[in-house]
Amino acid sequence: MNRTIKLIIAGLSLVFMAMGLIFSQSQPTAASSRKTSALQNASQTSVSTRRVTLSDTHQLHVIITAYDNNQNVSHQRYSYRLFRNGKRIAVRTFSDGHATNVISARPGNYSLRVYDQQKQVSFSGGISTSNQPHFV
Repeated sequence: MNRTIKLIIAGLSLVFMAMGLIFSQSQPTAASSRKTSALQNASQTSVSTRRVTLSDTHQLHVIITAYDNNQNVSHQRYSYRLFRNGKRIAVRTFSDGHATNVISARPGNYSLRVYDQQKQVSFSGGISTSNQPHFV
């Protein structure tokens, strides 16, 4: 092969590799700004999340689903508390088995604790930060 053809092939290879790197980074880059913490399930009267950091450009998402022993959605009354920097800032209840809230809040470290006084329910979901609604 002559030198010109080799240079063209090498140049095209570099262009295709660069395009592959650019397009393969879009989803992880978007997700890297989102902080999510799932409920840590245990057989206790409450379960909680770890803290997530909320920046001033994001919103806080709280998503909780309660399940009974048969893994059916439970329609009893439950409460959850929202904490900012370790201090309680909100107490809310839900009774339809599912809670979904988008909260505009100040920047800080947020966590969530869900309460069941009977220890017979498991919870899924958690707390997340994002610009757009999504499931935890």
